[in-house]
Amino acid sequence: MDMLSQRINEDRIEPGSLGIYWLAQAGFVFKSANAKIVYVDPYISDLVERVAGFKRMMTCPIQAEKVVADLLITTHEHPDHLDTDALPIIARNPRTHFAGPVECYKEFLKLGISEDRCHLLEEGKEIHVNGIRAIGTFADHGDLAPDALGVALDFDGIKVYHTGDTAYRPEGFERVIGMHPDILIPCINGRYGNLNSEEAATLTREIKPRLAIASHFWMFVEHNGDPGEFLAKCAELAPGVEAIVMKPGERRTFQKS
Repeated sequence: MDMLSQRINEDRIEPGSLGIYWLAQAGFVFKSANAKIVYVDPYISDLVERVAGFKRMMTCPIQAEKVVADLLITTHEHPDHLDTDALPIIARNPRTHFAGPVECYKEFLKLGISEDRCHLLEEGKEIHVNGIRAIGTFADHGDLAPDALGVALDFDGIKVYHTGDTAYRPEGFERVIGMHPDILIPCINGRYGNLNSEEAATLTREIKPRLAIASHFWMFVEHNGDPGEFLAKCAELAPGVEAIVMKPGERRTFQKS
């Protein structure tokens, strides 16, 4: 068992808290006080280099063979979010269920994952899987992925909003702003239609979470991203929010009270 998977499995999360682990790129793991484990957009393999020529610049701190999850969510079908090299390996564990928008859902089935473990995520739709509550949220990734979504997760009252890949569309974010997330995880790379650092900081100001964590940067030379600028812009635009940058494999414990 690699060190990160062992740590996630052994970590004891206190009531009213949430364990957050960054896998690099848009990949995050969440562990709740009742030991539920959720993965969002884990990019583990070298699939993107194989299909698009983009070399991985950050090593994933976990192996697909060691992933233990109750729910794995993919926000859209791009290979740095829907890792079709890693998912069949992860799916060997019958505990793991999979959720995503329609193109991801279809891909889950193509990979041989049984239908009873696959869940369709849609904007505004709430699903309950293995005791986990997830809601599909607005995202605009343009023609690159028309069905792309963000996702809101509720861990016993601790609310997390992962934007997925999206452009800045103020009118589209109104519903998720009304959910009052405690934790915001925005993409910040500013390419391929995604939020840049200033737009991510502006969204942080509008959502007013307690914690904002930079995401989707430095994995590929072609993707760009400036986490330092994100921190500076958050300090300017959302000074009441704690904005952070994590290192791959790092754990952050969020306490609700």
